Amino acid sequence: MNILDILFPKSCTICSKNGEYLCSRCKKLFKKTLPECYKCRRISPQYVTHERCKEKFTLDSVIVLWEYNELSSVILKKYKYGSVYDAENTLLEFAKERLQEFTLNKENKHSITIPVPISTSRLRERGFNQTEELAKVVSDTLGSMFDSSVVKKKGGDDIHQSLLDKDEREMHRSNFYIDNTDKLKDIKEIIIVDDVITTGSTLEQISEVIKRVNDNVSVKAVCLFRGRAYYK
Repeated sequence: MNILDILFPKSCTICSKNGEYLCSRCKKLFKKTLPECYKCRRISPQYVTHERCKEKFTLDSVIVLWEYNELSSVILKKYKYGSVYDAENTLLEFAKERLQEFTLNKENKHSITIPVPISTSRLRERGFNQTEELAKVVSDTLGSMFDSSVVKKKGGDDIHQSLLDKDEREMHRSNFYIDNTDKLKDIKEIIIVDDVITTGSTLEQISEVIKRVNDNVSVKAVCLFRGRAYYK
């Protein structure tokens, strides 16, 4: 046994049972999502966006692993704000187990997995982008390449509009931009990774920026959590 485990014994983030940061009983309490279209939130096989929804939106599919609720919010906060380092590793391993239900690891040189980027100023403030580690797990599990620099988020020091021509300024109206379009050469699929999805507007902005460069790229997303749908 590790000396740290003796001095600071692990306990479940949810129920406080000694042994692990997420015990096997509490893992079973995480509610798996039903496959749905991310826009209308109606059932859709493989989480594919319905054709009628794609008339106005560009994301091809959004896989969500679990429902966001009071239970999942506890471990998410510890993961997101780094209060317990091993809690992050535990959640990432749990996510890998869940992802393996969707596909097998097959290397795909035409697929890139990217994290939702944060601005340079925010990165300096935090010192890290927690979504990058999750994106690496998704990349490894789905057999996709990993690259955190494909899409960037605008910040006060990230881009100078005066240096852009008219077409480039149009592209940079979004909160996100691509400064090296060569990275999308020969790429057929991009998987965007985030921890939580609410409306999907952030993912959609990134997808739009990508498709302005290469409209033939299939843009998908993988997220840990989303609140349950309430139908009218």
